[in-house]
Amino acid sequence: MKKILLGTTTLIGAAGLLAGTAFADTPKVTVGGYTNFEAGYVSDDMDEAATATQVGESQRPHAFRQDTQVDFKIDGKNDMGLGYGGEIDLLADTTSDVQNRGVNASKTMIYMDGNWGRFELGSNVGADGTMKVDAGTIARATGGINGDWSYFANAGDQYLAMATSPLGYGQLNDLANFTGDHSEENLNKVTYYTPRWMGLQLGVSYLPDQSNRGQGSVNAFQAGPNRTDTNVGLSDNIWTGGINYDNKFGDVGVTLAGTGEWGRAQVNTYEDLRAWNAGAKLSYMGFSVAGSYGDWGSSNTVKADNSKDTWYWDVGAAYEYGPFGASVTYLHSQFDCGDAISGTGSNVNCSDIGHNKFTNVSFGADYKLAPGLTPYAEVSWYDENSVTSELDNKGYVVIVGTQLNF
Repeated sequence: MKKILLGTTTLIGAAGLLAGTAFADTPKVTVGGYTNFEAGYVSDDMDEAATATQVGESQRPHAFRQDTQVDFKIDGKNDMGLGYGGEIDLLADTTSDVQNRGVNASKTMIYMDGNWGRFELGSNVGADGTMKVDAGTIARATGGINGDWSYFANAGDQYLAMATSPLGYGQLNDLANFTGDHSEENLNKVTYYTPRWMGLQLGVSYLPDQSNRGQGSVNAFQAGPNRTDTNVGLSDNIWTGGINYDNKFGDVGVTLAGTGEWGRAQVNTYEDLRAWNAGAKLSYMGFSVAGSYGDWGSSNTVKADNSKDTWYWDVGAAYEYGPFGASVTYLHSQFDCGDAISGTGSNVNCSDIGHNKFTNVSFGADYKLAPGLTPYAEVSWYDENSVTSELDNKGYVVIVGTQLNF
């Protein structure tokens, strides 16, 4: 009996040791995420009277907003030095995602890396998005010109209200969210990044089209990804990429970036996707300045409309000292409505022929009160200048909130 017990104990111990070894060799899973609560107050010209884009003649000036996400990061490395893993960012709010990032998750991707570079596969931000530099790069609080002010603001026409390229901006055909959405930021793609050498890095992404993400678009006649090649106003065979230089000279940091998006229009009456951005950032002893210029050209617009002049430029400054940070960012843009209103395409919401102008100035500050806990405040002044003067709008949004990162 003693021998049996000893033998059994030895087997159990060996099994435990082997199990422990196997467990140690599996990828490590790290759980994190954030929850963000904000109170917003808005006052603009469209609060005064009913318009075609408003529900009623008056609006309550204040509202609360909650945004929560749980992230799973998986990281491993084999004996040959191959790094591998992935990331799954689950949406965890009590409503559907107003940013249209997905049904259950905002990111699902697999990666592999080594001294040869890094591959990323799946629904994730592409090379043009991760390598781009603009004033929003240094913005505090909710993100300044690219922040949360737009969730509280009103609009009666279409404007280019963020410093980003077409895929980062998302669909333009919904006035309920005139700043676009995030429906195209996490499209299915394959991305490759070179190793950074002397501060220099290159990146490139390939996407089948502007609608394929997650498991794809499922319809009654197809049980898999939608391979329709006639989506109106969208492009396919898309390549995005960028070149980024990031280096430090003593106390001075320098970042330069150029990014672009190229795709073929799926309907021959529409223009191809052709857009680019060039930006720079300088930092010194807690101070930083950044800015960029972006050009959409005639991307995804109806050829007959002759819309060729959509662009933006931005600039900002920020300061960080210990747990405190503050910034001011500025955006000015032009959205080309074309010289013919066709009723379809990216410029469907333009009310007349010409250009819609947009300006935004945003001040933000935050304070790291405790590890992971950051209260913040932000105020944004915006001016929407439509080609139809009755749809002009200007006002401001004040946001006070707290974000918990875990």
